[in-house]
Amino acid sequence: HGSVRKQWYQRRVRGILEDGSENVQVFVNSRFLRYSTEKKAAKNRLVDPSKILHFFALPLEVDEDFVLKLLEDKGCPTPTSISMHKSEVCSAGLLEFDSTEEAIDTASIANHMQGTHKGVRYLMKIAFTGKKSMPVENYEEAKPAAAAAKTKDKKEEEDSNLSRNFND
Repeated sequence: HGSVRKQWYQRRVRGILEDGSENVQVFVNSRFLRYSTEKKAAKNRLVDPSKILHFFALPLEVDEDFVLKLLEDKGCPTPTSISMHKSEVCSAGLLEFDSTEEAIDTASIANHMQGTHKGVRYLMKIAFTGKKSMPVENYEEAKPAAAAAKTKDKKEEEDSNLSRNFND
């Protein structure tokens, strides 16, 4: 099976695009290929799409406004709520949308979005959680939009978890 795949790639017509990059990139031998062995494939959890997305691998300094602006700039649907938390190494959180379709659109558009924030490079990753609603056990309770403004002022004083609900 693997040798057939390699032969197919070798037969591809290679060329150079207008921007100077190659027209074919081969990732068959990439260490990042998640399904190259049965052991690697077994680590991948299959999760049905839902209206809740998990995002991660953003710099610690980013806030929910930064994430919302990233999504807006890419033309993604606007989430109804966002919950953020910070680990020791990165910012992460959850996005809730009105529908599964909006979440699918956002994941399709924004997964692996690259950028720089205050000199720190990032590659934002997005995955489905399989959850049907926003969990509150690991995040602050979702707040109405009016309360979110007060929370934003408090954010500078405390470095804690933050949730906002945009439809209330």
